[in-house]
Amino acid sequence: MDIKSTFDNEAEEYDFTSRAVNIYFDEALDNLVENILIEKQDIKILDICCGTAILTEKVAKRFPKAKFFGVDFSTGMLAIAKERMKAYDFSYLVCDICDEKGMEGLEQFDLVITSFGVHNIHGQENKLVALKNVAKHLKKGGQYITCDLIKGNDENECRQFQQFQRQWLRKTYNEKETEEWLNLLDEEDEPETLEDNFKLLENSGLANLKLLWRKEFLGIWSGEKK
Repeated sequence: MDIKSTFDNEAEEYDFTSRAVNIYFDEALDNLVENILIEKQDIKILDICCGTAILTEKVAKRFPKAKFFGVDFSTGMLAIAKERMKAYDFSYLVCDICDEKGMEGLEQFDLVITSFGVHNIHGQENKLVALKNVAKHLKKGGQYITCDLIKGNDENECRQFQQFQRQWLRKTYNEKETEEWLNLLDEEDEPETLEDNFKLLENSGLANLKLLWRKEFLGIWSGEKK
């Protein structure tokens, strides 16, 4: 599957589908903003896999004087992000964060944020490349914070998650549409257990890893640049 083309094609509908498909979407993003540890206002913030900048805008309301930089491989998503963030200092780069050289030349940031993005990267090796890119562009002592899906620790927990996701989708979609979404998500998504997410962050060079919030199969966790 060409995930980039999928996101380009869904760009105009992404805000709606994000809330319909991703469990506890706005609640989780609002909790992420509340758990940013930095108080200083004039900071530089990087949003990786920024999509249409839904999270970026939420963070901007807390840090209106910050400089924002979004990275995403979907030109369709970034076009919407640019419009959404026009009231703020916002720049962007069309780039796949799994490209080791794609983000070369970017400055370092005080804060790196992301939501519902890393689980779309297939393979732990590719996830590690992406997270090393994050660490490379984070200032010493800077915070990385993410909201993402958490894979179950065994087959039973994985089945529980799929059933929970089915119930979540049924709030918006009919039975046929729900099954179509489940099949698509099964192909697109590759979440990790919380333990494996923490191992990936440790191997990327981040420390002081903390689970800040969890609800069902969704969590917010953070790390700090060594």
